[in-house]
Amino acid sequence: MIRPTGFGRDDQAAQTNSFMNTPTETVECVRERAMAEFDALATALSEAGVSVLVFEDDLGLPDSVFPNNWISFHQPKDADANPMIVTYPMLAESRRKERRAEILDAVAKFTHSSPDHLDLSGLEAGDDFLEGTGSLVLDRVNNTAYACISGRTTEDALDAWADETQYQTVRFHCADADGNPVYHTNVVLSIGQYLAVACLDSITDPDEYELVESSLKATGRSVMLISLAQIANFCGNILELQSKDAKPIFAMSQTAYEHFTDAQREQIEALGTIVHIPIPTIEYVAGGSVRCMIAELGISG
Repeated sequence: MIRPTGFGRDDQAAQTNSFMNTPTETVECVRERAMAEFDALATALSEAGVSVLVFEDDLGLPDSVFPNNWISFHQPKDADANPMIVTYPMLAESRRKERRAEILDAVAKFTHSSPDHLDLSGLEAGDDFLEGTGSLVLDRVNNTAYACISGRTTEDALDAWADETQYQTVRFHCADADGNPVYHTNVVLSIGQYLAVACLDSITDPDEYELVESSLKATGRSVMLISLAQIANFCGNILELQSKDAKPIFAMSQTAYEHFTDAQREQIEALGTIVHIPIPTIEYVAGGSVRCMIAELGISG
């Protein structure tokens, strides 16, 4: 997780993210609120037993609070193989400085490993983009990646990633309630160990709807359907984590928590502990929520 010392509205990112809004408070006020929201979430996750690595944003970048867009971590199924770190091509030039080699080094040290590094950032030169686990919702068990195609998730970049990682891909197109293209897959879909949360109504092509639905059901997971109104309140932007004692933790914002129905909350709570923290400034200004704030390592400890 990256502490957002330079948090603010990123006008370049806003061109493709309809969830972003212009703040009315001062830059300093917005930044202070965002850092307080971040600190509350990091603390709550730590108190729930999740190992949390926090890095300061030394460059003062507006969207650095969302590291999952530029980096992902992959643990090998083969015990003799190396883990992998992937760094990604990002659409907004303003965000490319978020990629930091020292974070890769720190993660390698934390995990006592020497990960292979797959750097796809060079695809930016050809206007091909893939923004980490914003663009990709991973079923790590079945080696399947779900990807909503958009300006931030292009077919060629997805092909390049799949060729290197040997993941199968499920591709589709989505729009929000106002007909705007959905900028990231993790707004409409979350996949945990036993539960997938999905807004299938956002999928604009009937054949793609059927493809995603059948693919999710084939995994044996329960599929919780959420509405277009719920994705506008970040119910799709949640993440299942694991505590140090291997207990499931569902991380989400207070906004998302309040917009799940009682029955949906009960279904999630039957599977694990919900950690829900209010982050209204980060959601309103930057157009992302809790899942975007976490680049999961895929390990416990």
